[in-house]
Amino acid sequence: MPGNAGHITTTRSDTRSVTIDAPASHVFAFVADPENLPRWAVGFCRAIRPDVEPDRWILSTGEGEMPIRYVTNDATQTIDFHFSPAPGIEVVAYSRVLPNGTGAEYLFTQFQSIAMSDEVFDRQVRALVDELQVLRGLIQARATCPT
Repeated sequence: MPGNAGHITTTRSDTRSVTIDAPASHVFAFVADPENLPRWAVGFCRAIRPDVEPDRWILSTGEGEMPIRYVTNDATQTIDFHFSPAPGIEVVAYSRVLPNGTGAEYLFTQFQSIAMSDEVFDRQVRALVDELQVLRGLIQARATCPT
């Protein structure tokens, strides 16, 4: 077989989940709102603002600014984060909210890009573990003390 025709390649990935004592619809609504990202993704996102391009946002991170698009689907409860760390490059992190009894399970999968070192990816994974705990605390507090 010439070239890479039919050759499947994969990259390193990591999937984490967190159980949240709040209805799945509340979890989805919170995570699907880009303005909430700095509230829970505290290791990654310092601030967020709308971009001039429709359906795009600009993140302020420890490394500088980065465009992001949210692709959400209420019917399937998916929130996909399309990051552009450099012009012409897009990295996607996939997430989903699942019902878990009267609460919810939030799953988040990220992939190590080819240009990313193992050390950087490992730091991202460790940060996500903490961020998911922040997310759970925020949503559960909101469910306990609704406005």
